[in-house]
Amino acid sequence: MRLIVLDHVPEDIQLRHAWNQLVFRMENPQVFYTWEWAIAVQRAYAKLITPLVILACNDQELIGVAALAEKEQGRYVFLTSDTSDYCEFLCEPAIRSTFVESIFAELQNRGATKVVLTNIPVDSQWPDEISRASSKARYHLHMRRAYDCAQVHFPEPENRAFVKQGVLAKKKFRRNIRELMKRGGVEVRHETEWSAIHALLPEFIRAHIARFLETGKPSNLLPEERRAFLEYLARELSSSGWVVFSRLLVGEMTAAWNYGFQFEGSWFWYQPTVSDSCPEFSPGDCLLSKIVEQACDSPELTVVDLGLGAEGYKERFANASRQTVYCELNRSGAQHWRAMMRHRAATVAMASPKVESLVRSAFASISETRDHVHRLGLMGMLKAAGRRVRRRFFSQDRVDFFEWPAHAAAHHQSYPRLERLGSDILGTAALQYGNDPSSLRFLMRSAQRLRSGRGEAFVLVGTDGIPLHFCWVTEFQGFYMAELNRRLDAPCENSVMIFDCFTPEPARGHGFFPQAIALLAAEMKLRGKSVWIFGAETNRSSVRGIEKSGFQYKFTLGRRRILFVDRTRDSMPSEGVQRAEGSLSSLKRSRS
Repeated sequence: MRLIVLDHVPEDIQLRHAWNQLVFRMENPQVFYTWEWAIAVQRAYAKLITPLVILACNDQELIGVAALAEKEQGRYVFLTSDTSDYCEFLCEPAIRSTFVESIFAELQNRGATKVVLTNIPVDSQWPDEISRASSKARYHLHMRRAYDCAQVHFPEPENRAFVKQGVLAKKKFRRNIRELMKRGGVEVRHETEWSAIHALLPEFIRAHIARFLETGKPSNLLPEERRAFLEYLARELSSSGWVVFSRLLVGEMTAAWNYGFQFEGSWFWYQPTVSDSCPEFSPGDCLLSKIVEQACDSPELTVVDLGLGAEGYKERFANASRQTVYCELNRSGAQHWRAMMRHRAATVAMASPKVESLVRSAFASISETRDHVHRLGLMGMLKAAGRRVRRRFFSQDRVDFFEWPAHAAAHHQSYPRLERLGSDILGTAALQYGNDPSSLRFLMRSAQRLRSGRGEAFVLVGTDGIPLHFCWVTEFQGFYMAELNRRLDAPCENSVMIFDCFTPEPARGHGFFPQAIALLAAEMKLRGKSVWIFGAETNRSSVRGIEKSGFQYKFTLGRRRILFVDRTRDSMPSEGVQRAEGSLSSLKRSRS
């Protein structure tokens, strides 16, 4: 056996063929092991990883492949670990022990202090081989259970009929399909050509990102590298017909997607998402049901693999599972014990949802504090903490309220234009501003509020379709103002309040705020609404923007806190008293 060690995956047609032939000879071949997958990772993540490719040859034949990568100094992982649901070394069974020993010997020569091998299937021979070889190479091994990958198996004809009948017999599935059909014809389309997939990917990516915003989590498609990876992968796999991009169409509207694969008897449910058009009818479940149904009718397929993740919907379909393990090898004994203790602590925390939630919140707070220290410096953080403490016990807040004039001229302009905020624009905004934490937090908050139906959202959009400013509007009556810790009474009927206005950092300084609220006020005025907005007196830039837009000052509400006692203080100019009489309390003095 002769070893060839490379710092890249060669873009060589002969190697591609030999590599994939070796994959086909594996006990359980997977699309994740192919040359196409490795080359897509290398291209997309070139700035983040340094590949280490070890090839084993016998005469002129390729008999082993280990695709690794150095992520940090001395830390090695599988090249495809961040993208693959299963990872393995590839080699002929006869040389398995020798090959894994050669891999660890090369890692030793390179000074690898830590090796993390994720998502190795338990039903392969590699966990035992790694355990034996790591001891010989003097690495401390911590091996633990990783994931249970849900699967739908139907290897025999009678299994196929039983599984298919089980899917079709689900009452919820039949009801949801009927409801979707009322909105238009229901159809599933599968694309395998690169040109068709390439045209559909942008819409899929925006929908995926918007869907995750609703859950308060960032989508894994926010990083540019991940999006580039999906493009490279689809382009490479499409030449062999291994990629299958599936859509559930209701009329001509896409309700659900799955970026998946068909490879060696398996149909893989890899990267699914749904639109926000009809979530009450579970379009994702409907698409998966259709895929299982079609797979049962395809003799060449024996399993629908639902992949990593313990989502509840998978359990409703699965009749089998495949387990994977996580292997962490440390040169240092102290690092080894630290890894074991971390795992034990995590296991205890996850046993209780409340404890797990507290731990996650604690880590999130620590991460946020670390970001603040990095941005403000230690002294800046201490000053900010002091201001928060002082404000908690001794504070005086005054909020000015402004009304859009009854006879204000309507605003007409082509660009920037005001549009209703929806999932498509949310996805576009997250792609544009996802690297800014404050923008991402705002978008998550907006996505969750949209889903709950609390208010209407609008966005100012530029000529290139990029969102520039966001603003919300809701009923004035009963509006809760956190700054004053009170709910408000409307000054008059049909009053609405503009609130939660936000300009992403890169778009600030161009006057988008006054443009947006003026356009929104004009829109609400056409609906017969009295339009209001507020600004804290201490936020002079916001107040200037409100006044610049054309809103007119009407009154001020205030609150003074001394220790734990709040006192409200309201004021308005004399010309506004008659209009709001009976709706405000304690109108004692005019604004100074």
